[in-house]
Amino acid sequence: MNHVEQHELLMRYFSGEATTEERVEIEAWRRASAKNQSAFAEFEKIWQSATEKPLQVPNVDQAWVQLSAQLGLPQETPPAKILEMRKPPQLWSHKFSWSDRYVWAAAAILLLGVATILYQFVQSTNEFETITTAHALQDSIKLPDGSLVKLNSGSEIRFAKHFADSARYVTLTGEAYFEVTHDNRPFYVNTGNAQIKVLGTKFGIWARHEQTRVTVREGRVSLRALELPPATAVELTANQMSRCLKQSPPEAPRLVDANHRLGWLEGKIIFDQTSLTEVVAELQRVYNVPIELSNPALGQNTITGSFHNKPIESVLASICLTLNLQYTKQTDNFTISE
Repeated sequence: MNHVEQHELLMRYFSGEATTEERVEIEAWRRASAKNQSAFAEFEKIWQSATEKPLQVPNVDQAWVQLSAQLGLPQETPPAKILEMRKPPQLWSHKFSWSDRYVWAAAAILLLGVATILYQFVQSTNEFETITTAHALQDSIKLPDGSLVKLNSGSEIRFAKHFADSARYVTLTGEAYFEVTHDNRPFYVNTGNAQIKVLGTKFGIWARHEQTRVTVREGRVSLRALELPPATAVELTANQMSRCLKQSPPEAPRLVDANHRLGWLEGKIIFDQTSLTEVVAELQRVYNVPIELSNPALGQNTITGSFHNKPIESVLASICLTLNLQYTKQTDNFTISE
């Protein structure tokens, strides 16, 4: 992101217009270091001060005269008049619209030295590392604390190059397996809709489309919806899993065979009462081939099964046989139909 985008992101956060993903990004940055927490607190203080004060339209001509004097610019007699801007600049209008109070609050923040805070934010953002895997590819990652991550295809992980002294934060989109090094600092994984907290354990996370599923192989973790208080979290131990849908509280833990559920680490594809829509999306990520449903309603069918190192044609044939469907192939495209 450039300076303008980061400026807008912070503005959206404090004005309450940020998306869940944007809020996660800001929160991860804030907790990454004491310096970031200090900068965040200062920004919040300035924002609140600006929005609480009565709205006053500034005297533009007077402000220009004062600024010219500070910069040593030659004074004009009479001073040049500055035309009133009747419409907001296009640079902002295509992003979002603010009320007048937020516009002047933004101006107040700029006048009060937000450049310094934004500089700290930019520097801290540059200290993050983002790793993305393409379809049909996986990656193994070693985090700054020595923890190991196996990132499945079509996934992304983001983390600070140097974890803070108080906590370790990671952001995940997609699927990954974690072996977290024991440490006095708690380890957090934020997804689009949930947060997982651990101290040292082995577990897998699947996080897509406002749904997060956690399967524990060893140790203990907690799972909660990102926007809900910690008291709503559930605890998971070895061979348990839970799911969090959107911003609803997580489901009660249930017993599973963790090694089976995490079969993708050994090249397996596991489906457990999985909708055909999700099955198709997963197969596209694993095999990197286009697959479509002739009728979207077919996606409501569910399937349970396991496939290990099978060609895509064999997998599709088994799925269609189970659901009384058929598939056709044109060049490298597959279509599933009734």
